Amino acid sequence: MIKQDTALLQHWLRTIIMAPGQLEHKMAVASRIHQLDEYDVVIENEIAPIQARLNVYSQGYIARLLDCMYADYPACKKFMGDEVFDSFAKAYLMYHPSTSFTLFDLGKAFPEFLERTKPKFDETGDTAYFDIPAELARLERAKQYALRAPGTEDADNNASDIQTYGLLFGNLKVRLPECLQLLEMAFPMKQFFSALHNDEEYEMPSPRKTFMAVSRKNYRVMIDELTEAQYLLLQQCGKHGDFYKAVTAVSAMVDTDQSELLADAMLWMPYFARCAFLVIET
Repeated sequence: MIKQDTALLQHWLRTIIMAPGQLEHKMAVASRIHQLDEYDVVIENEIAPIQARLNVYSQGYIARLLDCMYADYPACKKFMGDEVFDSFAKAYLMYHPSTSFTLFDLGKAFPEFLERTKPKFDETGDTAYFDIPAELARLERAKQYALRAPGTEDADNNASDIQTYGLLFGNLKVRLPECLQLLEMAFPMKQFFSALHNDEEYEMPSPRKTFMAVSRKNYRVMIDELTEAQYLLLQQCGKHGDFYKAVTAVSAMVDTDQSELLADAMLWMPYFARCAFLVIET
């Protein structure tokens, strides 16, 4: 073994640890990039082969990343089973290696990865079972985001702040909290998701377009299903920042009389405020 520059050795070992593929491929990549092979870096001994010792670092890194995926997607892991989840998670880590200073970003694209890599069938096949993992992952990612994003804990968002005058004359200002995630799902997921997390028996959900909101109230994650009108109203509130303008926009979208929708919305507002789906500006 020839004495090497410390920085060069660090970069070589980083490549061995983080490059995708099996150890043989990693060593080939490191050799090509840094003009060093394992015998230039590691001293041989009789305790264990060089490849086995390097594999400790290579596999240990992947194991730690897998632990992060387990923590971020526990419901997916329960539904898919350990072996299947591991195979998809390892493939995901190969194509989406960690590039951020925070491991929160590690699994960001996992829902899309599951959607792209699910088994393909002809139009006559029942694909519902294979569509669920990606939908579960989307909901779990939304929950993670709601836990970490700025919430409403320091905001005065009491439902009693809702003024009838503001609702009727169009000067009620609202905003969406940063922790709110609005989802359009292919399955009704609320009860199914809860059962998985609580290790309860569950029935497979049947495909049905469903709208959901995920937020955080008093440090507790709030997950609920919405009607399409409620979903659109929250979206438009975020777009306009004005409740009356949002109602006007949604009434045209769902072809409902504006006064009728406004009456319904007056009943929804306290619910939105209690769940931290909406913040009323005072």
